[in-house]
Amino acid sequence: DRADYHLTPHEIRMLRLLVDGHSYKTLASELGSSINTIGFHMRSIYRKLQVHSKSEAVAKAMRNRLV
Repeated sequence: DRADYHLTPHEIRMLRLLVDGHSYKTLASELGSSINTIGFHMRSIYRKLQVHSKSEAVAKAMRNRLV
């Protein structure tokens, strides 16, 4: 079963882009946001997933079929 981490649709989209290999800089470009906005959302994703890095977030998202 898919774990429920209370991620928003936007956060799931961001995770999907990270799984596809995007960096924070290319995420910002893809989503039309600033790098600071990406950082804000990523901190929220890290908190919800209880991880401390992009690679941990990607691994957990894949392992728990969040994307």
